[in-house]
Amino acid sequence: MAHFDWPKTLQKWRDRCWKPEGGWPYDLWRREPLQKFFREHGYTLWTNLNLRSGLGDTHLDHVELYPPNDEPRRPDGYTFVSNYESASDISITKPNFCHLNNIHCPARTVHNQDVLIRLVSIDGDVNGDEHYEAIRRLSAGQSPFRGDNYALPLLNELEFNGLRFVVFTMGGYISWFYTGVKFCHDNLIAHLDLDSDNTLFNYLGGRMVPDNTPTVGVTGPFRSHFPIRYYINGFETAVCFDKDSDLASRKITGPPDVRVGRTEGEYARECAPEMLTGEPYCPFKADVWYLGRMLHIHMDTEVKGFVEKYLKVFHEDFSFDDVFSKFFAQDAIQNESIMQVFEEHLGTINEANVVFPGATL
Repeated sequence: MAHFDWPKTLQKWRDRCWKPEGGWPYDLWRREPLQKFFREHGYTLWTNLNLRSGLGDTHLDHVELYPPNDEPRRPDGYTFVSNYESASDISITKPNFCHLNNIHCPARTVHNQDVLIRLVSIDGDVNGDEHYEAIRRLSAGQSPFRGDNYALPLLNELEFNGLRFVVFTMGGYISWFYTGVKFCHDNLIAHLDLDSDNTLFNYLGGRMVPDNTPTVGVTGPFRSHFPIRYYINGFETAVCFDKDSDLASRKITGPPDVRVGRTEGEYARECAPEMLTGEPYCPFKADVWYLGRMLHIHMDTEVKGFVEKYLKVFHEDFSFDDVFSKFFAQDAIQNESIMQVFEEHLGTINEANVVFPGATL
């Protein structure tokens, strides 16, 4: 078999996503030595069946991946299903995975449980070291058993020719999210990429809404159908500090994409203002800024109609600006402020005499 030179940096691996011309995100994963390595460790990578066009937008081109066999997915203790028809009608269709990014690939275990394998670092490339350190720190010792640890559970670590892979459960809010961020901060890890697309929850099948004519007695709040849990993902831009580090030294400079070796401009988020000054800044405060931005978008855009329709008391008594701006605009934000904000938020909701409709998600 001809010798193959694996990419030596994460950036070079990412650059191979659709290159050379005609390349697919799956191309690096399809190499037999890597496939064999995963099989030896009990994982069979999903297979690609067809290429989907982005209808003129190459950024939306993707490969559809499917499980390597037709066996039903086995429960893994992390993901659940729900149904608004009747319990006997619950069905799990054959899943597929839109492979847009070659940094990860789904796989199936020997027990037919589905997982996601992600490349996090490469020997000799320092740009993935903090991502790897953040994942390991949040998964070390008793940390995975902590109820306030909402980092996506790490199932396994694998290394092949200097390529370090981690294995996660495959998943399909707000109080859990705050608790999870605080746990990261307590472990001196700033995420620096907080947003909805780096939040997963343990529902198999993505978002669903109740049927217009559900069976009587089967409806109810979506979260009542299974033990819902939310997870924080996407630590590739994270920064970690030693527990013995001086408080004044816990600062960084520049946008997250530049700091981890990516091409400038690849960071898809709006930058926190302090990231663009060229001066050292506190990454933990930047995380809080992103939390505020995310919540503001949800409150002002996605939730506004629901609040006005069903939670009129809440809408009249609670102002986003009144509660949140006094914390997010502070010059010195402590970790406790995150929870203080949400406790006030919950207190306001609990004081309202709210009756949710039967179809409430």
